[in-house]
Amino acid sequence: MDVHEIERTGIFAGLDPEQRAQALAAFRPYELGAGEVLLEEGESDRSMLVVVEGALEVSLGGVPLGRVSRGELLGEMALFGSFDRRSATVTTLSATKVIVLDEEGLRFLRLGDNPLVRQLETLAFRTVAARLREVDQRIAGRASGEPIVKGATRGFFGRIATVLGVGGEVPRTTAPRMLDVLKATHGFAGRDDAVLLAVAARLQMVPVASGDVILEEGRPADDAYIVAEGKVGVYCAVNVERYERVATLGPGHVFGVVAFADAQTRTATCRALEPTWLARISGPTFRQLEGENTIEGRAFRRGLIDALSVQLRLANEHLLTLTARPQLY
Repeated sequence: MDVHEIERTGIFAGLDPEQRAQALAAFRPYELGAGEVLLEEGESDRSMLVVVEGALEVSLGGVPLGRVSRGELLGEMALFGSFDRRSATVTTLSATKVIVLDEEGLRFLRLGDNPLVRQLETLAFRTVAARLREVDQRIAGRASGEPIVKGATRGFFGRIATVLGVGGEVPRTTAPRMLDVLKATHGFAGRDDAVLLAVAARLQMVPVASGDVILEEGRPADDAYIVAEGKVGVYCAVNVERYERVATLGPGHVFGVVAFADAQTRTATCRALEPTWLARISGPTFRQLEGENTIEGRAFRRGLIDALSVQLRLANEHLLTLTARPQLY
């Protein structure tokens, strides 16, 4: 495979000649014909692919989810997340060229302190976020939905700053320890306590009353959250009066970060289903940690990839269920 073909993907943009040479040494090139299964749902593998040339289809349970082409990533959740099972099947639609980065190649880049690692982590995060936004839109397009309980939609912090009895019942428990919350959060579990404490110091614990709307679809993003205690319902708008519940999130789930990834509005409405404690990630904190080349910055980026991967899997499963239902017209 020609080096210039690989560089046209833009994946190595910003690297100096030495860093680029090291990056090229970490990837392995492959060429495939049309109609070949590149990745198979359920198989165990920890590697990521970058499409150099060609078109590929992503499917789940035989249902097409979308297509990928030059410069796009595949398998980023397996390499940077904690899942080692493929969440979808990828089939080539034409003659295809890819380059593959496995765990050994990633370790090689890390040992060389190659800035490509941070670039790939950021790109992987944004890729998963874009796919989640797309799936949420497809869900809204297929679902019949259910009425969502209407109530006050004042600003979140305006509500919790007032009398805590407004709306539903508030948490009666003591605020959970931030370190314990991170230890139980997808993507952060298993990290060194010192790293988690450094991340925890930048977050804020806030109480939410049952029934409170935490995030609203279509609004700008200024914070994201980790469920520390309680439950949060995630809804996508079908029309102005009906919403489809996409998922129910419990302790250890992260939400609200998709709009940070692509600087667009919220993809869903999130509402507390019971008295809930949330760990808040402010916009400035998100941007600082995402851009840092520190241990906590790396842990934060990989934690978010993992968190979004969980949400994408849930959303894909929900879309698959909707696809199997007969459409009512």
